[in-house]
Amino acid sequence: MTTVRKILALALCAGLLACAAVPPRHPEKEIAQLANEAAAGRTDSRQKLEDLAKGGDPVAERYLGILYVGGKGVFQSDKLAVEWFERAAKQGDVVAAHNLAVIYQRAPASMRNLPEALKWFRFAADKGYARSQANLGEMLLTGEGTAADLPAGIAWIKKAAAQHEHYGEYLLGMAYLDGQGVKQDDAEAARLLKSAAEGNERNAQYHLALLYGVGRGVPHDVKQAVAWLRKSANQFQPEAQYLLAAIYSRGMYGVERDDKMAAALLQRAADQNYPDAQYALGLMFFEGRGVTKNPKEAYIWISRAARNGQPQAAALMRRAEQMQPKGSGERPLPFPGLEKK
Repeated sequence: MTTVRKILALALCAGLLACAAVPPRHPEKEIAQLANEAAAGRTDSRQKLEDLAKGGDPVAERYLGILYVGGKGVFQSDKLAVEWFERAAKQGDVVAAHNLAVIYQRAPASMRNLPEALKWFRFAADKGYARSQANLGEMLLTGEGTAADLPAGIAWIKKAAAQHEHYGEYLLGMAYLDGQGVKQDDAEAARLLKSAAEGNERNAQYHLALLYGVGRGVPHDVKQAVAWLRKSANQFQPEAQYLLAAIYSRGMYGVERDDKMAAALLQRAADQNYPDAQYALGLMFFEGRGVTKNPKEAYIWISRAARNGQPQAAALMRRAEQMQPKGSGERPLPFPGLEKK
Protein backbone atom coordinates (compact mmCIF):
# COMPACT_ATOMS: atom_id res chain seq x y z
CA MET A 1 0.00 0.00 0.00
CA THR A 2 1.46 3.36 -1.04
CA THR A 3 1.72 6.26 1.34
CA VAL A 4 -0.97 8.21 -0.52
CA ARG A 5 -3.23 5.17 -0.38
CA LYS A 6 -2.70 4.92 3.39
CA ILE A 7 -3.36 8.63 3.81
CA LEU A 8 -6.66 8.52 2.00
CA ALA A 9 -7.65 5.26 3.63
CA LEU A 10 -7.35 7.09 6.96
CA ALA A 11 -9.16 10.04 5.47
CA LEU A 12 -12.05 7.79 4.49
CA CYS A 13 -12.21 6.37 8.02
CA ALA A 14 -12.17 9.87 9.49
CA GLY A 15 -14.93 11.05 7.16
CA LEU A 16 -12.63 13.38 5.22
CA LEU A 17 -13.73 11.98 1.88
CA ALA A 18 -17.42 12.61 1.93
CA CYS A 19 -19.82 11.57 -0.76
CA ALA A 20 -21.87 14.67 -1.54
CA ALA A 21 -20.77 17.68 -3.58
CA VAL A 22 -22.23 19.51 -6.57
CA PRO A 23 -25.45 18.02 -7.95
CA PRO A 24 -24.52 15.04 -10.16
CA ARG A 25 -25.88 14.59 -13.64
CA HIS A 26 -27.10 11.21 -12.51
CA PRO A 27 -28.65 10.36 -9.12
CA GLU A 28 -26.10 10.23 -6.30
CA LYS A 29 -27.42 6.87 -5.11
CA GLU A 30 -26.98 5.37 -8.55
CA ILE A 31 -23.37 6.51 -8.79
CA ALA A 32 -22.59 5.36 -5.25
CA GLN A 33 -24.08 1.94 -5.99
CA LEU A 34 -22.00 1.62 -9.16
CA ALA A 35 -18.86 2.52 -7.23
CA ASN A 36 -19.61 -0.02 -4.50
CA GLU A 37 -20.22 -2.74 -7.08
CA ALA A 38 -17.08 -1.78 -9.00
CA ALA A 39 -15.04 -1.95 -5.78
CA ALA A 40 -16.42 -5.45 -5.21
CA GLY A 41 -15.15 -6.54 -8.62
CA ARG A 42 -18.11 -6.10 -10.95
CA THR A 43 -16.60 -5.08 -14.27
CA ASP A 44 -19.94 -4.01 -15.77
CA SER A 45 -20.47 -1.50 -12.95
CA ARG A 46 -16.91 -0.24 -13.27
CA GLN A 47 -17.42 0.31 -16.98
CA LYS A 48 -20.65 2.24 -16.37
CA LEU A 49 -18.90 4.39 -13.76
CA GLU A 50 -16.02 5.06 -16.13
CA ASP A 51 -18.43 5.99 -18.92
CA LEU A 52 -20.19 8.48 -16.63
CA ALA A 53 -16.85 9.94 -15.54
CA LYS A 54 -15.56 10.20 -19.09
CA GLY A 55 -18.84 11.86 -19.96
CA GLY A 56 -18.05 14.59 -17.45
CA ASP A 57 -20.18 13.70 -14.44
CA PRO A 58 -18.22 15.28 -11.54
CA VAL A 59 -19.50 12.88 -8.87
CA ALA A 60 -18.64 9.88 -11.04
CA GLU A 61 -15.19 11.42 -11.56
CA ARG A 62 -14.77 11.74 -7.80
CA TYR A 63 -15.88 8.17 -7.08
CA LEU A 64 -13.55 6.87 -9.76
CA GLY A 65 -10.71 8.80 -8.12
CA ILE A 66 -11.50 7.13 -4.80
CA LEU A 67 -11.40 3.70 -6.47
CA TYR A 68 -7.96 4.45 -7.91
CA VAL A 69 -6.69 5.59 -4.51
CA GLY A 70 -7.66 2.29 -2.92
CA GLY A 71 -7.00 0.06 -5.92
CA LYS A 72 -10.47 -1.45 -5.57
CA GLY A 73 -11.96 -2.74 -8.79
CA VAL A 74 -9.18 -0.97 -10.72
CA PHE A 75 -5.40 -1.05 -10.57
CA GLN A 76 -4.04 1.23 -7.87
CA SER A 77 -2.81 4.54 -9.24
CA ASP A 78 -2.20 7.72 -7.27
CA LYS A 79 -1.60 9.58 -10.52
CA LEU A 80 -5.00 8.66 -11.97
CA ALA A 81 -6.69 9.38 -8.65
CA VAL A 82 -5.29 12.91 -8.73
CA GLU A 83 -6.35 13.35 -12.35
CA TRP A 84 -9.95 12.31 -11.68
CA PHE A 85 -10.20 14.38 -8.49
CA GLU A 86 -8.86 17.40 -10.35
CA ARG A 87 -11.35 16.97 -13.19
CA ALA A 88 -14.20 16.89 -10.69
CA ALA A 89 -12.79 19.78 -8.65
CA LYS A 90 -12.51 21.98 -11.73
CA GLN A 91 -16.24 21.44 -12.23
CA GLY A 92 -16.87 22.77 -8.74
CA ASP A 93 -17.05 19.53 -6.76
CA VAL A 94 -15.90 20.67 -3.31
CA VAL A 95 -15.34 17.17 -1.94
CA ALA A 96 -13.09 16.29 -4.88
CA ALA A 97 -11.26 19.57 -4.26
CA HIS A 98 -10.81 18.60 -0.61
CA ASN A 99 -9.57 15.12 -1.55
CA LEU A 100 -7.10 16.64 -3.98
CA ALA A 101 -5.82 19.00 -1.29
CA VAL A 102 -5.39 16.11 1.17
CA ILE A 103 -3.18 14.29 -1.32
CA TYR A 104 -1.11 17.37 -2.12
CA GLN A 105 -0.66 18.13 1.59
CA ARG A 106 0.23 14.67 2.86
CA ALA A 107 1.75 12.77 -0.06
CA PRO A 108 5.44 11.81 -0.31
CA ALA A 109 7.86 14.35 -1.75
CA SER A 110 7.30 13.27 -5.35
CA MET A 111 3.63 14.30 -5.22
CA ARG A 112 3.57 16.75 -2.31
CA ASN A 113 2.58 20.25 -3.37
CA LEU A 114 1.65 22.58 -0.53
CA PRO A 115 0.68 25.56 -2.71
CA GLU A 116 -1.81 23.33 -4.54
CA ALA A 117 -3.05 21.96 -1.22
CA LEU A 118 -3.70 25.49 0.02
CA LYS A 119 -5.38 26.42 -3.25
CA TRP A 120 -7.86 23.53 -3.17
CA PHE A 121 -8.52 23.71 0.58
CA ARG A 122 -9.30 27.40 0.12
CA PHE A 123 -11.53 26.66 -2.87
CA ALA A 124 -13.62 24.20 -0.85
CA ALA A 125 -13.47 26.32 2.31
CA ASP A 126 -14.80 29.36 0.46
CA LYS A 127 -17.78 27.24 -0.58
CA GLY A 128 -18.47 26.33 3.04
CA TYR A 129 -16.94 22.84 3.18
CA ALA A 130 -16.21 22.51 6.90
CA ARG A 131 -13.34 20.02 6.84
CA SER A 132 -11.46 22.11 4.32
CA GLN A 133 -12.04 25.14 6.53
CA ALA A 134 -10.43 23.27 9.42
CA ASN A 135 -7.48 22.06 7.34
CA LEU A 136 -6.91 25.46 5.77
CA GLY A 137 -7.04 27.06 9.21
CA GLU A 138 -4.48 24.62 10.53
CA MET A 139 -2.08 25.28 7.65
CA LEU A 140 -2.39 29.04 8.21
CA LEU A 141 -1.96 28.57 11.95
CA THR A 142 1.23 26.56 11.59
CA GLY A 143 2.62 28.29 8.52
CA GLU A 144 2.63 25.08 6.49
CA GLY A 145 3.34 25.98 2.88
CA THR A 146 2.70 29.66 3.55
CA ALA A 147 3.48 32.47 5.96
CA ALA A 148 1.81 31.85 9.31
CA ASP A 149 -1.33 33.93 9.78
CA LEU A 150 -2.77 33.40 13.26
CA PRO A 151 -5.91 35.56 12.93
CA ALA A 152 -6.87 34.06 9.56
CA GLY A 153 -6.15 30.53 10.79
CA ILE A 154 -8.33 30.96 13.86
CA ALA A 155 -11.09 32.54 11.77
CA TRP A 156 -11.26 29.51 9.44
CA ILE A 157 -11.11 27.07 12.33
CA LYS A 158 -13.98 28.89 14.04
CA LYS A 159 -16.05 28.58 10.86
CA ALA A 160 -15.43 24.83 10.81
CA ALA A 161 -16.25 24.45 14.51
CA ALA A 162 -19.45 26.48 14.05
CA GLN A 163 -20.58 23.71 11.67
CA HIS A 164 -19.74 21.15 14.37
CA GLU A 165 -16.92 19.76 12.24
CA HIS A 166 -15.07 17.64 14.76
CA TYR A 167 -11.52 18.31 13.58
CA GLY A 168 -12.31 22.03 13.66
CA GLU A 169 -13.64 21.65 17.20
CA TYR A 170 -10.44 19.85 18.16
CA LEU A 171 -8.22 22.56 16.69
CA LEU A 172 -10.22 25.35 18.32
CA GLY A 173 -10.22 23.48 21.63
CA MET A 174 -6.44 23.27 21.52
CA ALA A 175 -6.25 26.98 20.69
CA TYR A 176 -8.31 27.80 23.79
CA LEU A 177 -6.20 25.43 25.86
CA ASP A 178 -2.98 27.18 24.82
CA GLY A 179 -4.37 30.71 24.43
CA GLN A 180 -3.31 30.71 20.78
CA GLY A 181 -5.15 33.46 18.93
CA VAL A 182 -7.95 33.41 21.52
CA LYS A 183 -8.20 34.14 25.23
CA GLN A 184 -7.05 31.10 27.20
CA ASP A 185 -10.06 29.25 28.59
CA ASP A 186 -9.77 25.73 30.03
CA ALA A 187 -13.54 25.23 30.32
CA GLU A 188 -14.18 26.21 26.69
CA ALA A 189 -11.25 24.06 25.58
CA ALA A 190 -12.67 21.06 27.44
CA ARG A 191 -16.14 21.67 26.00
CA LEU A 192 -14.86 21.75 22.43
CA LEU A 193 -12.55 18.77 22.91
CA LYS A 194 -15.36 16.73 24.44
CA SER A 195 -17.67 17.53 21.54
CA ALA A 196 -14.97 16.50 19.08
CA ALA A 197 -14.10 13.39 21.10
CA GLU A 198 -17.73 12.31 21.18
CA GLY A 199 -17.65 12.71 17.40
CA ASN A 200 -14.82 10.15 17.33
CA GLU A 201 -11.98 12.58 16.65
CA ARG A 202 -9.00 10.60 17.92
CA ASN A 203 -6.71 13.53 18.75
CA ALA A 204 -9.48 15.18 20.75
CA GLN A 205 -10.02 11.91 22.62
CA TYR A 206 -6.34 11.82 23.56
CA HIS A 207 -6.22 15.41 24.79
CA LEU A 208 -9.53 15.07 26.63
CA ALA A 209 -8.02 12.06 28.43
CA LEU A 210 -5.12 14.27 29.53
CA LEU A 211 -7.52 16.92 30.83
CA TYR A 212 -9.42 14.35 32.90
CA GLY A 213 -6.10 13.00 34.15
CA VAL A 214 -5.09 16.32 35.67
CA GLY A 215 -8.54 17.86 36.26
CA ARG A 216 -8.05 20.77 33.90
CA GLY A 217 -11.32 22.27 32.63
CA VAL A 218 -13.11 19.11 33.80
CA PRO A 219 -13.27 17.28 37.15
CA HIS A 220 -10.32 15.05 37.89
CA ASP A 221 -11.50 11.58 36.87
CA VAL A 222 -8.99 8.77 36.28
CA LYS A 223 -11.63 6.37 34.95
CA GLN A 224 -12.73 8.89 32.34
CA ALA A 225 -9.10 9.56 31.46
CA VAL A 226 -8.35 5.89 30.83
CA ALA A 227 -11.63 5.37 28.96
CA TRP A 228 -10.92 8.21 26.52
CA LEU A 229 -7.32 7.10 26.19
CA ARG A 230 -8.49 3.62 25.15
CA LYS A 231 -10.85 5.08 22.55
CA SER A 232 -8.06 7.16 21.07
CA ALA A 233 -5.58 4.26 21.10
CA ASN A 234 -8.13 2.02 19.40
CA GLN A 235 -8.09 4.54 16.56
CA PHE A 236 -4.29 4.20 16.31
CA GLN A 237 -3.44 7.57 17.80
CA PRO A 238 0.26 6.91 18.54
CA GLU A 239 0.59 9.19 21.58
CA ALA A 240 -2.45 7.53 23.16
CA GLN A 241 -1.05 4.09 22.40
CA TYR A 242 2.27 5.03 23.98
CA LEU A 243 0.69 6.46 27.13
CA LEU A 244 -1.70 3.52 27.50
CA ALA A 245 1.28 1.17 27.11
CA ALA A 246 3.00 2.99 29.99
CA ILE A 247 -0.10 2.51 32.12
CA TYR A 248 -0.22 -1.22 31.35
CA SER A 249 3.51 -1.64 31.97
CA ARG A 250 3.18 -0.10 35.45
CA GLY A 251 -0.29 -1.28 36.41
CA MET A 252 -1.55 2.23 37.13
CA TYR A 253 -4.95 3.93 37.49
CA GLY A 254 -6.86 0.75 38.22
CA VAL A 255 -5.43 -1.03 35.16
CA GLU A 256 -3.89 -4.42 35.87
CA ARG A 257 -0.27 -4.73 34.81
CA ASP A 258 0.05 -6.50 31.45
CA ASP A 259 3.45 -6.41 29.76
CA LYS A 260 2.18 -8.19 26.65
CA MET A 261 -0.51 -5.58 26.12
CA ALA A 262 2.04 -2.83 26.75
CA ALA A 263 4.39 -4.31 24.13
CA ALA A 264 1.54 -4.69 21.62
CA LEU A 265 0.54 -1.05 22.05
CA LEU A 266 4.15 0.08 21.72
CA GLN A 267 4.51 -1.96 18.54
CA ARG A 268 1.48 -0.24 16.98
CA ALA A 269 2.80 3.22 17.88
CA ALA A 270 6.36 2.36 16.81
CA ASP A 271 5.08 1.15 13.44
CA GLN A 272 3.70 4.67 12.98
CA ASN A 273 7.22 6.03 13.49
CA TYR A 274 6.56 7.44 16.97
CA PRO A 275 10.09 7.82 18.42
CA ASP A 276 9.29 7.38 22.14
CA ALA A 277 7.43 4.17 21.39
CA GLN A 278 10.30 2.92 19.25
CA TYR A 279 12.75 3.49 22.09
CA ALA A 280 10.49 1.88 24.69
CA LEU A 281 9.83 -1.09 22.42
CA GLY A 282 13.58 -1.53 21.97
CA LEU A 283 13.98 -1.69 25.74
CA MET A 284 11.19 -4.26 25.95
CA PHE A 285 12.97 -6.47 23.42
CA PHE A 286 16.27 -6.05 25.26
CA GLU A 287 14.73 -6.97 28.60
CA GLY A 288 12.43 -9.66 27.20
CA ARG A 289 9.47 -8.00 28.88
CA GLY A 290 6.14 -8.67 27.21
CA VAL A 291 8.01 -10.06 24.19
CA THR A 292 10.63 -12.72 23.56
CA LYS A 293 14.06 -11.32 24.34
CA ASN A 294 15.68 -10.32 21.07
CA PRO A 295 18.82 -8.11 21.07
CA LYS A 296 18.69 -7.63 17.31
CA GLU A 297 15.15 -6.27 17.47
CA ALA A 298 16.22 -4.10 20.40
CA TYR A 299 19.00 -2.61 18.26
CA ILE A 300 16.67 -2.04 15.30
CA TRP A 301 14.06 -0.13 17.28
CA ILE A 302 16.48 1.90 19.41
CA SER A 303 18.48 2.93 16.35
CA ARG A 304 15.27 3.96 14.57
CA ALA A 305 14.27 6.02 17.58
CA ALA A 306 17.71 7.65 17.59
CA ARG A 307 17.43 8.52 13.89
CA ASN A 308 14.04 10.07 14.64
CA GLY A 309 15.54 12.31 17.29
CA GLN A 310 14.58 10.48 20.50
CA PRO A 311 17.20 11.90 22.90
CA GLN A 312 17.63 8.89 25.19
CA ALA A 313 17.98 6.55 22.23
CA ALA A 314 20.45 8.91 20.55
CA ALA A 315 22.54 9.13 23.72
CA LEU A 316 22.53 5.35 24.06
CA MET A 317 23.66 4.88 20.46
CA ARG A 318 26.47 7.42 20.91
CA ARG A 319 27.60 5.59 24.04
CA ALA A 320 27.56 2.28 22.18
CA GLU A 321 29.61 3.73 19.32
CA GLN A 322 32.19 5.12 21.76
CA MET A 323 32.54 1.70 23.41
CA GLN A 324 32.97 -0.06 20.04
CA PRO A 325 36.63 -0.88 19.26
CA LYS A 326 37.95 1.35 16.48
CA GLY A 327 38.33 -0.35 13.15
CA SER A 328 36.23 -3.31 14.21
CA GLY A 329 33.82 -2.79 11.31
CA GLU A 330 31.00 -4.13 13.42
CA ARG A 331 27.64 -2.52 13.89
CA PRO A 332 27.51 -0.77 17.29
CA LEU A 333 25.21 -2.42 19.78
CA PRO A 334 23.07 -0.26 22.04
CA PHE A 335 23.98 -1.82 25.39
CA PRO A 336 27.18 -3.01 27.00
CA GLY A 337 27.16 -6.79 26.87
CA LEU A 338 24.34 -6.97 24.32
CA GLU A 339 24.43 -10.35 22.60
CA LYS A 340 25.53 -10.44 18.98
CA LYS A 341 23.54 -13.56 18.09
